[in-house]
Amino acid sequence: MNTDIKQAMHVEAGKSFGTSEANENERRWNNDKIDRKNQDPTNHYDKTRMKLNFEIGPDGKVHPLGYQEKPLEVRLQERLAELGWKPFKPDSKIQPNCCTKFVFGGNHERTLEMAFGDQSVNLEKGADNSHLHRCEEIENWAKDVYDWCAKRYGQENIVGFQVHLDESSPHIHALIVPVGVRPKSGRECVMWSAKFGKDRYEYGRILKEMHTSLYEEVGSKYGLERGDSIEGRNVQHLRKRDYIRKLTKEAKQAEKAVKGLQSMMRNLESRIFSYRLQLEEAEKELASGKITLDRFEAQKADIQKLIAEYQAKLEDKTDKLHAKEQELERLTADATKARSVVQPFRNHKVDFTPPQITEKVPLFGTDKWIERQNHYIAKQFSEIVRNIESLYRNDAARQVEAAQRNVLADYGELYQLRNDVKTLTENNDSLKSILETMLDQLANPSLRSKIFAIADALIGGTPVAVSSGGGDSTSDLPWDGRRPDEEEEAYRRKCLMFAIGTVKKQSKKKSYRRR
Repeated sequence: MNTDIKQAMHVEAGKSFGTSEANENERRWNNDKIDRKNQDPTNHYDKTRMKLNFEIGPDGKVHPLGYQEKPLEVRLQERLAELGWKPFKPDSKIQPNCCTKFVFGGNHERTLEMAFGDQSVNLEKGADNSHLHRCEEIENWAKDVYDWCAKRYGQENIVGFQVHLDESSPHIHALIVPVGVRPKSGRECVMWSAKFGKDRYEYGRILKEMHTSLYEEVGSKYGLERGDSIEGRNVQHLRKRDYIRKLTKEAKQAEKAVKGLQSMMRNLESRIFSYRLQLEEAEKELASGKITLDRFEAQKADIQKLIAEYQAKLEDKTDKLHAKEQELERLTADATKARSVVQPFRNHKVDFTPPQITEKVPLFGTDKWIERQNHYIAKQFSEIVRNIESLYRNDAARQVEAAQRNVLADYGELYQLRNDVKTLTENNDSLKSILETMLDQLANPSLRSKIFAIADALIGGTPVAVSSGGGDSTSDLPWDGRRPDEEEEAYRRKCLMFAIGTVKKQSKKKSYRRR
């Protein structure tokens, strides 16, 4: 079994799904758009293979890519509307997950074989692959993955299922709406936690089971092995900058551990040396007659026992120090390599026959003979030089391309960091405003007592009625209560925030009536 022939599945939660993303999945592009996309060295869209792309429709059958009249993002919004999904306000800093974006793939050579069989595929940019035809095996694999998704999430919730054969490796994009059932009303609704868990620990368990299920039901039929588990291995999908930060942090921790172990070893060595001095002192006292032989033997046994214990601890710390030093060396090397924009040139081994004279020297016409031999040797030498030059020129092109990718990645990360800073600043301003409002309310004794009364009532499960400001009329709070999976502290905070919001609304109504 070739353990490198793995299946692949990537899952991403989606808070939205835009037109540009939908157009890419359905390849609603013209030639100019494709050319602009291919200017990015990390992209590789083969126009001559785009006709081979396809999708699995709601009927579970193979159709040309983009055959549906309604675009992908429109179909998603229609399905969300059917489920009564309502996002938060547009200016809200957070939004709930409304969809799941899947990417299914596998080993590069195996997926190409499923798609094109033994046909010759040129993966160079700009290559002509118009001679290719699509094999049935890739269609069967896609239909089996579709059936696997339909069984887990419901066929009606698979909004899009596109198969791309025009990039480096064949793969599937699936857009799915996670649907669950509300415990109280019993109606279906968009619910990420129902399919992917309420926290990251449950999500990790579900994701592990999904990989196993996908292998057992689909991958095993096509020679795709289950992907290796990341448990116990230092495997994470990180951006370059995050990866460098992670390595740097781990290196600092390892360096701190090394210094700590060295300090402990010095203390242990000092204690052992001290006990050996005590043993020498006891031997001197025995020789001078200050202590008896029995007392000396007892002291000697105690001291030797302590020396043995500290010696064992010292050996243990020495082994741990050696392991930590190796770890620190590895992390430092990995961080240095990650920071490097390009890799060093390869050491190419070039096999060639040295130029040599094969003819005998003639008796006459020696000058022409020498000229002919020099010409022949120069031709051979030039071919050797061109061969070496070509190898290293290709290496240089590879390094330039890698440098371009790194620059683009750095720009992308810088742009993302700027957006993150902007979002965090806005969130901070919003939270600051909320906090100031809360403090103002809590500073008012009458409002404070009302807030705590409402919060205590909600925590205790007691129905609450709040004066609406119009005589004795009251109105019940629209309170859903505590969810089965909600932690105690989280529920208490929710009750307090709801009470603050309720009192704030009542205060606004009274202020408005006075005007």
